[in-house]
Amino acid sequence: MVAWEITNFVLGLFAIWLGANFVVNSAVKISKSLNISGVFIGLTVLSVGTSLPEIFTHIFSSIDILKGIDASGVAVGTNIGSNIIQITFIMGLLGLITVIKADRKILKTDYLVMLGSIALLFMFSLDNRIGKGEGAVLVLLYVLYIWMLTRKEKMVEVTEYQANYWKEGAIMLFGFIALGVAANSVVNNAIKIADLWGISASFIGILIIGVSTALPEMTTALIAILKGAHGISLGTLVGSNITNPLFALGIGAAISGYTIENAMLLYDLPCWFFASLLPLLFFWKKLYMKKWQALLMVIIYVAYGWFRIQLFI
Repeated sequence: MVAWEITNFVLGLFAIWLGANFVVNSAVKISKSLNISGVFIGLTVLSVGTSLPEIFTHIFSSIDILKGIDASGVAVGTNIGSNIIQITFIMGLLGLITVIKADRKILKTDYLVMLGSIALLFMFSLDNRIGKGEGAVLVLLYVLYIWMLTRKEKMVEVTEYQANYWKEGAIMLFGFIALGVAANSVVNNAIKIADLWGISASFIGILIIGVSTALPEMTTALIAILKGAHGISLGTLVGSNITNPLFALGIGAAISGYTIENAMLLYDLPCWFFASLLPLLFFWKKLYMKKWQALLMVIIYVAYGWFRIQLFI
């Protein structure tokens, strides 16, 4: 019986990755056609597109909660796990492969918004619950953030490259459908596996689903760096770490509310904040990450995962 759940779980993760790829690729083509800047694409289009696995996981987890199935651990755990691996292991891995360059504007505005989002999420979680009203606040703050970005961006400046909007729109629709079906399968099977193995749902969310749903960000950031589009690369990672706590988690919490386990409140959220603060200190002076700093970020994630397993499985 367990083998069946695991098989469906793995297939669901693959379908999530596939659906996100369809959406992201089409969104990039449309954005390129409108001559939108790389940094803006990374912070908005790509960060939302690569966060679709987390967004759909939240939506279907919240639907399960409304049905009486406690899926809070899966939803919030997936969000935290995805963000932590992005800002530590993935950023460190990219820094070891090549040089990650930062933009002073991103560090002074968007990166601080990212840290503020994590801090606000921690404050909302102090009573071990994120209510519907708090979820709505998170979503509204994200909408405000996107609105402020849009005001600074010169958009709809048509270039020589023209996307086939109908074709790309149809591909995006297919990707959304695949994401919806896959996310529903992953959430349901994750809960079953947690019950059968006697482990917490948040553990599966953080160290299994969270890692898997971070693959779109890793792929997108790596391709961007190899092509020399450093603004897209860092913008995607930072933007995703803003989109996930504000928009993805906010939507889910607004639908059903979430219960926050002590392990997430006392360990995962503080680790996420301080692990996110470290790259800011690395980038601040010379606007790039050194190899030893990148290696340290990888080690931090390994240490985080090891202690999570030892203390809170």
